[in-house]
Amino acid sequence: MLRQKIVFANGDWLISVRHFFLISSVLILENMCGRYVIVNGKVVLQSFAKLYLESIQDPFSDLPRFNASPGQRLPVVALRNDTLVVEKMRWWLVPHWSKDGKIKATTFNAKAETLGESKLFAPYFKSSRCLVPADAFYEWKRVTTILEVKGKKKELEEKQPMCIRMKDEKSFMFAGLFSVWKNEKGEEFPSFTIITTEPNKLMSGIHNRMPVILPEKHFEMWLDRDYKETGELKKLLKPYPATKMKTFRVSSYVSNSRNEGPECMRRLKDGDY
Repeated sequence: MLRQKIVFANGDWLISVRHFFLISSVLILENMCGRYVIVNGKVVLQSFAKLYLESIQDPFSDLPRFNASPGQRLPVVALRNDTLVVEKMRWWLVPHWSKDGKIKATTFNAKAETLGESKLFAPYFKSSRCLVPADAFYEWKRVTTILEVKGKKKELEEKQPMCIRMKDEKSFMFAGLFSVWKNEKGEEFPSFTIITTEPNKLMSGIHNRMPVILPEKHFEMWLDRDYKETGELKKLLKPYPATKMKTFRVSSYVSNSRNEGPECMRRLKDGDY
């Protein structure tokens, strides 16, 4: 059984300038979940009965985030040293065996279908699972526009940012995995990835993947690091019911990972772009 108490942890992260530039540049993501929203961490955690919250400290100090992006340090719920903690982790999983705290692969998402066979993710799927609190997420929908140029019609393909959230606008939890890399001094640098799966009916018209959203009834099993039945865990990694979700167009302002604020998820009216 999980101890129903949440404590807070923090830590710095050593990252190269080149690596940071790569992950903070403008990203229009083809096959992944790469942006999300978390407005108020306290509200998120208090909305789930299984996660008892005593106080709010540093993990939520940078909120709200209306354009959370890979490379940023964001609040994550995980079991650490037999205690349920809320801790800032870098969104770009660095394996514990890395020699220099870096990895060349793109690791901010992990495919549910191949977790058990992945040399990189399989160990964390077995014993280092986490929850990532969120209020909404973004995906880019391919839209074809027909333009007339000099009397000839041309097709122009664009990517329309879409915001996806629950119909009741309540917070939710992504299923994730985490790793803790240590430097020569023994200092810890935690990082995480968000698991993706095939799209539900709502998402299939937008993208070929969607993040795994975990119902509260599965939190305990997912967070329990002693539970290693990966076959049963894999059954949890399915598309969230489309009937409980909604989507709407937002401005291309969100497409730049450097942009922040409520404007990122402002709903566009018909005719707006």
